[in-house]
Amino acid sequence: MSDDPVGPAASTPEALHAIIADAFSRGDVGAFLAAHEEGASVVVPPGGTCAHGLAEIRAATAPIIALRPRMTSVVYKTLRSNELALTHASWDLDGTAPDGTRTRLSGTATIVSRRGPDGTWRIVLDDPQSGAAAAAARVIYGRTGSEAVDMPVPGDHHVQELYPDPDQA
Repeated sequence: MSDDPVGPAASTPEALHAIIADAFSRGDVGAFLAAHEEGASVVVPPGGTCAHGLAEIRAATAPIIALRPRMTSVVYKTLRSNELALTHASWDLDGTAPDGTRTRLSGTATIVSRRGPDGTWRIVLDDPQSGAAAAAARVIYGRTGSEAVDMPVPGDHHVQELYPDPDQA
């Protein structure tokens, strides 16, 4: 198991999901980190905390990656614009802690990635729990599709920021 951020390069945005699944399954923190840009931000399941930068991402994800859980991921949508891409994938993770406790997680992930000058893709933003946020919005707003929400907002309007902006800290 390596802790250095070195791993296979992603030739497509979709390949990043396969690299992540492989890194988890092999317990390779370095390969997981190598798939991310230096200033990337990742929402870390199951608690949904946000880690900014490779050092925080390493600290937040290393314990689950160390379990070498079996992870699968299926990309079902990609949107590209120049050097940026937005991908959506469903994923499942199944592992066992040293004490025998079983860890099973699944979700819908949204990744924003950027193509570098060398032609490879790296993750800028990674929210493996974006499906949970979408499901909560459907419950709150009573919507089931991607139709626009046109709701009057009385008084002052503000957006509740779920994940703090690291540049404002």
